[in-house]
Amino acid sequence: MPLASDVSVIIPYYNRELYIDEAVQSALAQTLKPLEILIVNDASRDSSRRFLDRYAKSCTIIDLPVNVGLASARNAGIQAAQGRFIALLDDDDIWLPHKLEVQRAYIDEHPGCDGTHSAVWAILPGQPDTYYRRFGIWWEAVSDAKLAPGEAPPGPVTLAQALTNDCWVIPSTMMFRTNVARALGGFDSAFRQCEDRDFIIRFCAAGYRIEAILEPLTKLRRQGHDRLTSRRWRIFRNDLKTCWKHRELFRQVYGTWGIASFVLDKLQEPTFGIPRVYGGVRRALWAVNRKRQIKSGYREPVLTRIRQSSSSQSSMDEPRFVGEHQL
Repeated sequence: MPLASDVSVIIPYYNRELYIDEAVQSALAQTLKPLEILIVNDASRDSSRRFLDRYAKSCTIIDLPVNVGLASARNAGIQAAQGRFIALLDDDDIWLPHKLEVQRAYIDEHPGCDGTHSAVWAILPGQPDTYYRRFGIWWEAVSDAKLAPGEAPPGPVTLAQALTNDCWVIPSTMMFRTNVARALGGFDSAFRQCEDRDFIIRFCAAGYRIEAILEPLTKLRRQGHDRLTSRRWRIFRNDLKTCWKHRELFRQVYGTWGIASFVLDKLQEPTFGIPRVYGGVRRALWAVNRKRQIKSGYREPVLTRIRQSSSSQSSMDEPRFVGEHQL
C-alpha cells in the first residue's frame, strides 16, 4: 500500500443536500485517505450550492456555470484530477470505510488491471440493506452476503458481457487509472442516462481490464428515486441510443441476435406494468437468447490485448472501439 494516496475522488453534485453529507463524510473517513476530493457542482440552485461551503477546507469545489449532466460533470472532475487513479462517488451513495484501501491494494496486486468495481449494499425503502452484484452470469441479490470462503472473483469484465444487460458496473464502486479515462475521452456527454454503460463498453472495447471485487464496498441508495423510475421510457430511449452507437460492436460479437437480446431485455422494465406487453417481451427475449451466441472467430479485446511499456508498433495494432470522443 502506498504511503501517500494517489487517488482522486470525484463527486458530481446537483441539488442533493439531503444526502451529500453522508457521501462526503464517507470519503473523508476512508482508511486510505484520498489525495483530493473534487466536488463538481453541476449548476445547483443557490441554496444547494451554499450547502457545499462547509466543505471548502477539506474538498475542492468545482462550480460549473450551466447544468451539463452527470457525464460532463464527471468529465470536469477527470480533467482536474491530480491522482494516478480516480474513484467515483455519486452524491447520494456511501462508501464503506475501507473501500479505497481494498481497491488500491487489489490494483497493486494485479498490475495488469486498469480498474476495479465491486458488489454493493443496496439501500431500499422499508427493507434491510440487500447484497447486490451483477457480474455477467454472476447475478445475485440477497438480504445477506454469503460468500463462500475463498470464492474466486469472476475475472475482468469482457466486451461480450458489457454488451448485455447481465453485467452492470455501478459508478460509485469504480476505481480506474486516470490516464485510461482520459485516453477514452471520459464519459459521453450525449447521454443523460446510461452514460455508465457506454463508458464500460468503450473501456472493454479498447482492451482495458476492469475487475470485480466480491466484497460490497459501497452502499447504493435506492431511496427517493421515484422520479427517476417513473421515467423508464426515457431511460429506455437512452438504452436504444447506446445500442445504436455500438451497433457495430454488437454485430462483431453476437450478430443481430445480440442487438435484439439487449433491446428486449431493456424493454422489460418500462413494460412491467403492462401485463400482456410485458409477457410478450419476456417470451420474445427467451426465444432470442436461445439463438444469441458469440460469433465464431470473435477475439475478445480484454483478453487479447498485450501491453508493452515501450512499443514501437503502430497504433493500428491497438484494439479500436466505437464512439471515441474528447473530454
